Amino acid sequence: MLKSSKGFTLLELMVTLVIVAIFAAIAIPSYQYFIVKTRKAQAQAEMLKISERLENYRSKQLTYAGYIPEHQNTGSGQKGIVNLPYGSSSTEYDYQIRVMDINYTYAPSDTLKANPQTQSLEDSALGQGWKIIAVPNQSKSLILKKSDSLLLNSLGLKCMKPYDSSSSTPILTSTSDDCGNDSKDW
Repeated sequence: MLKSSKGFTLLELMVTLVIVAIFAAIAIPSYQYFIVKTRKAQAQAEMLKISERLENYRSKQLTYAGYIPEHQNTGSGQKGIVNLPYGSSSTEYDYQIRVMDINYTYAPSDTLKANPQTQSLEDSALGQGWKIIAVPNQSKSLILKKSDSLLLNSLGLKCMKPYDSSSSTPILTSTSDDCGNDSKDW
């Protein structure tokens, strides 16, 4: 007489485990890419909001000087910085947005003007133009690290720089005036 067995065999469990592992190997990178793409879209939207607020500020004040970004990160001691998501620390942000004067200042000892310095619009004396740079967190995750840096300025430039590990500056910096040769519009 044969007994009716109930349950799964080891082979059936192993096949199921392999199928689940294949699905996970496909789904997890796709999900991470989707999250990074969403974070970049949030940074772009915030940059556009800031640019609109800047133009409203200028229409009332006749200058950009003195502008303080909404959601400015006050914990870092630096002015003109907005971390996304809002309220995240200077190490836990996904994208960091810097709002600054488009003109550079130079130290009095820098007679060759070799070391340009940027300043926030809050500290700017002239405030003739602005520049907004958004960079992904370079220490949070590898896929976020390789996301695009974004630039928007009052002259109408709107570009993104792809991450380039072979470059000495793989992302945009506060002294970047454009996105370089490999740039794309956004």
